[in-house]
Amino acid sequence: NAYCKVFSRCGLEYVIVQAESGEMGGSGSHQFTVPCENGEDIIVYTEDNAQAWNLEKAPVDPLSKQPPVDVGPAALVYTPKAGKIDDACAYMNVTADQLIKTLIYKSGQDLIVVLVRGDHDVNLEKLTRLMGGAHIEMAQEGDIVELTGAAVGFAGPVGLCDKAAQVFIDYGVAAMAVGATGANKTDYHIKNVVPGRDFPLAGNHIHIVDVRNAVEGDTYEGKKLLFRRGIEVGQVFKLGTKYSEKLNARYLDADGVEKPLLMGCYGIGINRIIAAAIENGHDDNGMILPISIAPWEVIVTPAAPDEDVVQAAEQVYEAFCDKGLEVLLDDRDLRAGVKFKDADLLGIPVRVTIGKKSLADGNVEIKCRSENDVVRVPLAETTETVANRIADMKAALTS
Repeated sequence: NAYCKVFSRCGLEYVIVQAESGEMGGSGSHQFTVPCENGEDIIVYTEDNAQAWNLEKAPVDPLSKQPPVDVGPAALVYTPKAGKIDDACAYMNVTADQLIKTLIYKSGQDLIVVLVRGDHDVNLEKLTRLMGGAHIEMAQEGDIVELTGAAVGFAGPVGLCDKAAQVFIDYGVAAMAVGATGANKTDYHIKNVVPGRDFPLAGNHIHIVDVRNAVEGDTYEGKKLLFRRGIEVGQVFKLGTKYSEKLNARYLDADGVEKPLLMGCYGIGINRIIAAAIENGHDDNGMILPISIAPWEVIVTPAAPDEDVVQAAEQVYEAFCDKGLEVLLDDRDLRAGVKFKDADLLGIPVRVTIGKKSLADGNVEIKCRSENDVVRVPLAETTETVANRIADMKAALTS
């Protein structure tokens, strides 16, 4: 709730998503993400909005098993220099979803083989979780050549599964009726590979699992998964007793029993909050910032160098200061249009303009950054009018 209040008071619309704990560990993690077209994160959520995850955490249902196909025995195909998916597909006249991609990772001294479809990507966080949190990294070229007997880009599961410490086969591969894959021979691939016939789908070290990123068309618990981009602005980790037990950090409970501390880790991205607010609040003239995080609440702009205009602007500025408002006086010797542009660029929520003509009528002009209309009010009512407008803006963030 504390995080929710912080982000709401910052004027952000956010989504709470389940996230991976990664090497931080613990029993779980939640990420606070602001939906934004230019965000670096991807939010995955069910079509009924009941559940949401970041991409690293998002689970998928197993794909339906394809009906068997009588394709005959596996066949070796010469594919010179076709170590990339697109090149291999072109040589064998297959699409990426018909290719079995073989990736080799290393954990300690163990080599781990992971199989996904050619149009899917391995999810390293899911793989780390499947390995019990052990550190995993891509195997070096020398390890790959030693394991497969081939150059990088030509690995395949046929004859390879028994050589690896662990083999993780994604549901998508297990569901394939037939596919093409690397031949463990430089410049060669194999067509007509049938999972379960040409390489095993069961064994003590072989696991059929969800180990890839979710993609368009996937479901979870039968519900269609939808995707949108966002900016992560905060994250909470439930560490439990993972670190307190190692540190021997303990406390005595009400019964005098010694127990390990329950720990949590909390982070808020200050810079990210500003970035998210700007991405979702701007126009061609600049930022449109929430009142709570704008550099000032109100700017006073004298629109002419005349002494009476300047004096009135200074009086309004002083009145705002006495009222406790965060106010900026733009007393630069510049044209009014330049001052207006700069005020818009900075995203200051309220602009009060004192012009020669309006002042002669006993009025000032008030314009909110998020609105197009300009309102004229009597000079004597300026302070209360602006203070009430700012109070309304703040109240809207906490309601």
